[in-house]
Amino acid sequence: MNVKTMWVDENKALGIVEVEDRTFGSAFHPVKYVAPNKGEFLVINRLWYTTYNGAREFFRAKTNAHIISGRLKKMKAG
Repeated sequence: MNVKTMWVDENKALGIVEVEDRTFGSAFHPVKYVAPNKGEFLVINRLWYTTYNGAREFFRAKTNAHIISGRLKKMKAG
């Protein structure tokens, strides 16, 4: 995966990762961070969205067990 941009919540547990995609240009994945300072993460349920807002809506769903703490902040990729 060629990571372009990463966003992380205040607890550095969850976030969104933008990766390069041949078809759409970019794909956005909701992720659970393993080691946020090293940029290590796991994609949640193999989900992907074509927009940041689409991935952000995933965390807003009332049926979702993954709850973001505070605001998402952009961090350096890699």
